[in-house]
Amino acid sequence: MIEFVKIEYSELSFFVEVAYEYDCELLEKYHVAVYDLQDAVKETMRMIEVTAQDVESNGEKMLYFGVLYEGNEIGYCVVFKNNLYSFGINIGSRTREILSQFWSKIKEILGDKFITMLYPNNTRAISWLKKCGMREVEDAEQFCVTLINFN
Repeated sequence: MIEFVKIEYSELSFFVEVAYEYDCELLEKYHVAVYDLQDAVKETMRMIEVTAQDVESNGEKMLYFGVLYEGNEIGYCVVFKNNLYSFGINIGSRTREILSQFWSKIKEILGDKFITMLYPNNTRAISWLKKCGMREVEDAEQFCVTLINFN
C-alpha cells in the first residue's frame, strides 16, 4: 500500500533524490536541463522553494509529501491549492499497481479538479498524466504544458 507522509521542506531533498536515483532518462531528457543526480535534486529544490515563496505570499500553503510503498521511500509529491506542482516515483517502483495508487492518493489530496504545469520536454510525465485522465489546455501558459483534471 502506498502512503503519502507529510514532511517538512527540509526533509524533501532526500525524497526527491530517491525519486530521481537510477533514472538516467529523467536526468538526460525530461528535467528542465541535463543534470547529474545531485544538480537535478538541487534545481528541483530551488524551483520548489521559489514557488513556495510565491504561494505563501498569497496566503496559501505548499504541502510536501514523502511517498512510501510498504514502508520504503520511493518518491515525493508537492502540492498546493488545486495544483499538482512536483512529483516523482523511483524508476524501480513504477509498476502499474504503484502508479495507480499514487494517482489515487494525488486525487485524494487535491480532489477531482486540479491543474499541473510541466516543461514540454517532460513528455513521459505528460503522457502518464493524460493516461490518468488529465486533459491538455492549449496555449494556457508560455513555455509550459498545462494539464487539467476534472474527474
